[in-house]
Amino acid sequence: MNRSDDMRRGSSRRTVWALALIFLVSYALSFPPFGLWWMIFVAPAAFALMVILPIRARSMLLPVFVSSCLLWGWFHWWISGVTSAGYVPMVVYLAAVTTLSAACLRVLVGGRASLPLWLALPLTLTGIDYLRGLVIFDGYPWFLHAQPLIDFPQLAALARVGGVWLPGLVALTFSGCLASWCLCRMRPAPKSARQVPGVVTICLVILVCWHALADDRAEFRLASERPRAAILLVQTDLDSDNKVGWSYERQLEDVPAFIRLTFAGVDQARAAGEPLDLITWPETMLPSVGFERGDQFSLAIEDVVRRLDVPMLVGSPSYLGIRQESDGAWGWESHYNSAYLVGPDGPPYARVDKVFLTPFGETMPYISNWEWLEQRMLALGAEGMRFDLDAATQIERVVFPLRSDPEVRVRAAVPICFEDTVAPVVREMVWQDGRRVADLLINLSNDGWFGSDDSIREMHELCARWRSVENETWLVRTVNTGRSSAIAP
Repeated sequence: MNRSDDMRRGSSRRTVWALALIFLVSYALSFPPFGLWWMIFVAPAAFALMVILPIRARSMLLPVFVSSCLLWGWFHWWISGVTSAGYVPMVVYLAAVTTLSAACLRVLVGGRASLPLWLALPLTLTGIDYLRGLVIFDGYPWFLHAQPLIDFPQLAALARVGGVWLPGLVALTFSGCLASWCLCRMRPAPKSARQVPGVVTICLVILVCWHALADDRAEFRLASERPRAAILLVQTDLDSDNKVGWSYERQLEDVPAFIRLTFAGVDQARAAGEPLDLITWPETMLPSVGFERGDQFSLAIEDVVRRLDVPMLVGSPSYLGIRQESDGAWGWESHYNSAYLVGPDGPPYARVDKVFLTPFGETMPYISNWEWLEQRMLALGAEGMRFDLDAATQIERVVFPLRSDPEVRVRAAVPICFEDTVAPVVREMVWQDGRRVADLLINLSNDGWFGSDDSIREMHELCARWRSVENETWLVRTVNTGRSSAIAP
């Protein structure tokens, strides 16, 4: 090996590491708190060049893995405050998935398939996003390549046809064209290799423009023409901590404070001449055992509803079949993360139970099949937490009338917390057999677990915005410590 070969190899290594840095920075900037959505076109292109440029495949593995560890570690730093033992395995797992996508891309481009980069890149990254987001460990659909594009409405609108995946495919195809053009500038290439990405880019621009101009958004217009509900969102500010918990003494202080906040909001609405149709509280902000059995907190809410004469949708645990064991301990048949619609007419009240438990937050995929193993994992990584929730087997909805027109009854689906990030679950809540079965989405969440990291709260809202677009349905979010909002489709 001569000196010129050494210099070329050293230059190639520096180029690959520089591309790793571009990938890391541009991907991070695409998401909250920065929100530079257009950088999501740059990040996959840099990733593709980092993977394809080295002559030997092993030369790209370390830059990919190191940059991915730094990226995922940045996104999930808040987890270190919840479980320091779980933070490192999660970062390593996500970095390994990113490295797997690099290996798959290299095989598709350089192997027998020999696919063009503008085709291999969207197929690889969208496929891996799908597996990570919906399949592996029950799915983790956060920080997908397509998600920053919610702020590019002309492209995000394609989600009404193909979910979040279709805008992602289009954007990644454009990134693949950008990477192909850069590769042709760096290596000798036939004329056709330089022309095809340009033609594909033009076709993509035409597709997006045509969809933006030709789509009449019939479902959106229909939703906009319906009578609108006036909803009071009560945003609480309660820190959640798996180590300390919510003591009974604090509950006796906090719940009356939430009630006072509710009365203040109702007074403001009435002073503005706005009759309210519904009041919402965030997930689990009522520390009750459920309205079926009743306790001092559920009775307090019933009193509030009678005094205000406005129904309330409140997040509360629900314990069914409560019994006292022979040793004096309390037991139950089922325990759900629920939302109750408490009306002025009294019980029984409609109840919605969470159907999709948060992976590693409320259940441990695969591991929860063995209780002894789950308990050991909790003791190791999240001491103080209990995974004793049941997942509902059926999706329920709540219905409430409008004050402006009592004949109109609003059908509301209620995704609870993490559920608003899981596209198939929300779609099933809104649509059945091609028929709309919900007019409105109401998300109750508790973002207190995110600690002082407001960027992850913004990321949660960003994920939820996709559900509104995909289902052409207004989404109302009532969030503890998070971003309560009304989101148009």
